[in-house]
This record gives sequence, structure tokens and C-alpha cells, in this order.
Amino acid sequence: MLTLNILLKMYDLDITKSIKIARHQDTRGVDVHELFASGHFELYQSYQERNEFKDCEYLVSTLGIDNSQALFIGVYEVKSITPVTGFPEDVDVPFRGKAKLRRKYRYELVKVPGFEDLEHRLVIKWAGVAQGWCVKIDTFTNEVVQLLPKGFVRDFPGYLDINISFHELQGIVNDPNANAIWHKMLSSVGAVYLIVDTKEGKQYVGAASGKEGLLGRWKEYAINGHGNNTKLKELIEADPQRIHTFKYTILQTLPRTLTQNEVLREEGKYKDKLGTRAYGLNLN
Repeated sequence: MLTLNILLKMYDLDITKSIKIARHQDTRGVDVHELFASGHFELYQSYQERNEFKDCEYLVSTLGIDNSQALFIGVYEVKSITPVTGFPEDVDVPFRGKAKLRRKYRYELVKVPGFEDLEHRLVIKWAGVAQGWCVKIDTFTNEVVQLLPKGFVRDFPGYLDINISFHELQGIVNDPNANAIWHKMLSSVGAVYLIVDTKEGKQYVGAASGKEGLLGRWKEYAINGHGNNTKLKELIEADPQRIHTFKYTILQTLPRTLTQNEVLREEGKYKDKLGTRAYGLNLN
């Protein structure tokens, strides 16, 4: 059985050092995967309420994923620990008000080079539900489950279970080889879709049909997040980081053979049901 310890040793990490492994998975309305994509994860990780990384020379960081597994995102050297009172007031972060409210420790963590080939690709098995989120690596057996293809985003979950971020949408669209199932499935149907700005809860309803089906329309969103929809564009122009609060999902699949009028009729039904003209991001 190939374990994480063995693999890290193969990549020249000195596993005789004091090493901890952390599986980040926040249940307070914070998406750690999106924090990683938007560049806020390292700051999020560096503040802790308890002295989690004490007596630790290196930290192996992972993000929690389904089936009690974890996705490797890097190895960090723990340079120093500083007592603090809370999180800085003048730093604008997506998790403000949700997490890091009573932080007592700040860690200087420096990413160790040499593990880039494994980042966001290496999947390991995590122990039982009772296992803590941060433990010594020498007391924890992490079986290597798989090494995902470069550019792979996630498994296709079924049309009505899709709920992806801009970063995920962009990754799926930009790498058709690693995400071939997504391209096949999204291009085979038309759809009424929903975009939610999770910062304020406002919604946009749209529809797609034609030769490339939903994939063709979502390719346009992958370029800039707004697909030239007026109110979405205004949000992003006012705050470019807003793009990381958008979620893209499907309300109903449609045959690609429907006429434009038929597609617009289905789209209009959902605009009425969700009130996105009066209270959301649809102009008409």
C-alpha cells in the first residue's frame, strides 16, 4: 500500500522531522476550495484559535473532499508562532464574520517547493469520523487513493446536482481533455440555468440551447464570469473579487431541438417563480 509518508519521502521531504497533516473543511459557510482558488487560503490557514501547529516543523495541508478523503495542496515550513488577539480588522477577506473570529495564534508558513506535481491532484484517504482535523503525520496512516489528471476539476455529479464556482467552471471549460465527461454532458442538452451571487443571495436566470447546448453558453461565462449580462457585469466591475462568490447551477435541462421561443418560455417561468426580475439580477 502506498501511503502519503512514503510518497513525501520519495519527493525528498525529511519525514524524520516533526510533521503534522491538516484537513481543512469549514462548516460555517466558508468554502475552503474557493478560498484556495481566490488566493485567500494561506491567510485563512495561518490564523488559528488553538495552537494547532505547535511543536511542528512542517505542515502538510489538504482540503476535505467527499468519501472521507482529502486533496493535497502543499507542504509548508512552520517558521514562527505569534500570539494575536482576533483577526486584523483592516484585511478584507471572504471569510470575515464567518470564521477566524477569536484567533489567538498566527503562524508564519512558507510553502516548500518541489511538490507542485501533486498539488490539487493527489487524493488521500482520511481516517474515521472521530479523527481530528490536524494530527501528527507519524501517527496517521494516509493511503494514497489516486492521482488525478492535470486540469481535472471534479467528477460530473448529474445535471441537477451541479453547483460549481467560477474557478471550477473555468477549469472545466479550459481543459476539455481532463474534463471530457463534463464537455460531453453539457453539450448534449439545452438548459435553464441559475447563477447565484452568494455574497448577497441575488439570482440570475438564463437559458441555453443550440449546437453546443449549455456548454456553449457557459463557455462565455468562463471568460469573465458574467457572460455580458448587465447586472452581473456591474457587480464584477465594481469589485473584481465578486466573481469568486458566483455559483453556477442548472434548474432544468431542455432538448437542444426546442425553438428559441420555447426556450424563452421555459426561462420566463423560472424568472417568475424566483422573482429575479423584481428582486434579482435579471433586467427582463
